[in-house]
Amino acid sequence: MRAKLLVLTVAAVLALPLASAAQALPDEVRAAGVTVAAWNGVQLEVRRASAEKHVSEKALASVCAKMGVALVKNGALDLRQLISLIDGRADEINALYKRLTLLAQEDDPITAGLLQSARSAIDAGEPDQADGLLEQARQSARTSRENAQRREAEVIATEAQVKSLRFDYLGAAATYADAADALPPDARRDRWRYAISQAQALETRSRLFDEPQPLEQALHILRDVALPLVPRNGAEADWAETQIDLGNELEVLGERGDAQALADAIVTFRLAQEVLTRDRDPAGWARAQGDVGNALLSLGDRGDDQALRDAVAAYRLALEVRTRDRDPVGWATTQNNLGVALETQGYRGNDQALRDAIAAYRLALEVRTRDRDPAYWAATQNNLGVALEVLGGRGDDQALRDAITAYHLALEVFARDSDPADWAATQDNLGAALTTLGNQGHDQALRDAVAAYRMALEVFTRDRYPAHCAEAQDGLGSALAGLGERGDDRALRDAIAADRLALEVRTRDRDPMHWAETQSNLGNALEVLGDRGDNQALRDAVAAYRLALEVWTPASFAADAKMAANKLARAEALLAKRAP
Repeated sequence: MRAKLLVLTVAAVLALPLASAAQALPDEVRAAGVTVAAWNGVQLEVRRASAEKHVSEKALASVCAKMGVALVKNGALDLRQLISLIDGRADEINALYKRLTLLAQEDDPITAGLLQSARSAIDAGEPDQADGLLEQARQSARTSRENAQRREAEVIATEAQVKSLRFDYLGAAATYADAADALPPDARRDRWRYAISQAQALETRSRLFDEPQPLEQALHILRDVALPLVPRNGAEADWAETQIDLGNELEVLGERGDAQALADAIVTFRLAQEVLTRDRDPAGWARAQGDVGNALLSLGDRGDDQALRDAVAAYRLALEVRTRDRDPVGWATTQNNLGVALETQGYRGNDQALRDAIAAYRLALEVRTRDRDPAYWAATQNNLGVALEVLGGRGDDQALRDAITAYHLALEVFARDSDPADWAATQDNLGAALTTLGNQGHDQALRDAVAAYRMALEVFTRDRYPAHCAEAQDGLGSALAGLGERGDDRALRDAIAADRLALEVRTRDRDPMHWAETQSNLGNALEVLGDRGDNQALRDAVAAYRLALEVWTPASFAADAKMAANKLARAEALLAKRAP
């Protein structure tokens, strides 16, 4: 299945001169291949966000430079990811301003006043009155001491916020734990608040740097620390919010391969909906309903057809509340996610689901326009292209041409310098659509497909993006095999080499479905070479088809199994005919 892009909201870059607060291109970012021109685009985003959010441009530019250095992975930096984080950093700076202002205003004049009154009563010969005033002073002092503990905790939490701004999420998490420890014993809600912040810091670290351990720690904190502090029968709103957070963390774990975590996430979101009911809190209910759909979609992507049907139903229910008039951005996002679920159904043979996916994507594009949100628009164009491409592969020539148009539109926004991963993914998808068109007799489309795949592979290297590299190599093999079938023996041998490179990453243990697909494609190229007299290539084709059929069983992959079995029979018959 072709790649669908993660949709992120990235504001448009304004054509304004850079301010003096702009940060120079850090050496680590330059070494990751970012040009000065591309970095200037980031600085323009800093300027826009600082003006819109009313924060210091110098402060935000400094934070952005630190982000750029921290986000360099395997010698590369995804500028789109960096830009998508700028508004959030500005919000964090604003929250830090507010916290510091509140801390500076706190004082305890009450106890001092009571003590002064008690002294005056003693001086006036009223010991009984003084005794009563001192009792009040003692209570006030206790309250003051507890307030001082809360204030100390807030100071510590402010320190944690600064650590987050510096991308020290592990340090922030530990500091939030220190803040909780500084609180008085009965400050349960504040302790819960710090536990939530601690878990969020750990989850952010795990997500940005693809580290499993912080996510496990975040799950432990939510389950064993935060939830016991807010029992459902006493703090149901906080309890439901914690369930939503827990479900989101479980969903991330599930997306990394843990199917049970996905099932647990669905249960957790539905528990939250018992409090966030459709009647009482329609917006909260719809948000949780969308989360249920996302988790079900992840299960559906792994072959669970019922989960996929349930995901479609969940998104449609959410859209009954999250309407275009009431919440246009949320409505468009849910339409996009509905499109992804329907597209997956369509990929498995449901043509009507494909048409419904196309309609959902086009509805989303009516709200998230190119002018208003270019990155989202481009990602949705890419997803639209995938659905149209699948429909085009089933004989709808216009859908295929529309898919190619959609990919080209996405590439008008996704640039190699600023969006290398999305640019490469869209080139990969364009290559697939062009290959399908080429297999209908358009030789130039096949040559264009080869060029698109090779451009994608300039970014999707094996070291940096092994799975994407394997997918692009597999696609390149198919396009080259198409040229090879038209008499280009060099292209045919290059196709075989590309498929074998893909199989070095797409192993049977790691990715059996795609491994079988590439084995079948390898068999196709080898069989064509075998048809031209190369018996060893024919024997290798037989071996490849047999390997594919070990995964493509008739029970699980009926159409693929039938196709591979027919090709295997043909290759075996040709070998038998040539036997002496």
